[in-house]
Formats: sequence, C-alpha cells, structure tokens
Amino acid sequence: MTRIATLAAAALLLGSPAFAQDAAKMQITKAAWQGYQQYLSNATDQRHGYFAMSKDGQNWGNSGCPKGSCPPDEQMKASAMKRCEQFSAGVPCLIFAEDRNILVPYEVKEYTMYGQ
Repeated sequence: MTRIATLAAAALLLGSPAFAQDAAKMQITKAAWQGYQQYLSNATDQRHGYFAMSKDGQNWGNSGCPKGSCPPDEQMKASAMKRCEQFSAGVPCLIFAEDRNILVPYEVKEYTMYGQ
C-alpha cells in the first residue's frame, strides 16, 4: 500500500461514525447525575457497590453492601444492571461506576430530547 493510500485509509477510519461513537462521551441527564450523587452519598470505605446507567444516560440502578459480607462481584453487577433495566424501556445498561470510581467517559447534559 502506498503512503497516500495508507493516509487515505486512516482518514476514512478516523472519520467513520463507528470510530467517532467509540471516542464520544456518554451523555447523562441531570436527573441521572442526581441519582449517581445519591449513590455516592452512601459510598464509604466500608461499603462496596456498583452503579449502572442506561446507555442513553437517563435511567440507573445500583447495588451495594458492607465490605466483607458482599456476594461475588458478578452478582452485584447483575443486580445493579437489573435495577437499571427495569426502568430503561429496553435501552441497554452498563456499569458506570464501581464504588466511587467512574468507569466510562461522560458529560452531564443540560437537557434531553424530552426537555428534562
């Protein structure tokens, strides 16, 4: 492949919607951010937990327990995901944070398409 062809292929890849989507920050509503703040208010060094959020940044769920008496992490993640998916109207959820550590790039939106 020539240098020009290589540069052209790289430009196409960088400009593709799939690449742009991977680099994009998750858009979170103010209401969902408040849900995360409530979760944080219970997060201490003595607790372990997960916070799940719908990929559209509008719904959430969490799970937590006192450290030392928690079920396996996979069960806790599944519990947070299930709580999120109960309200997400079919929008997939993901684990947004473990304890106080946010795991995905995000930004809080001023409004949504629904005006919230």
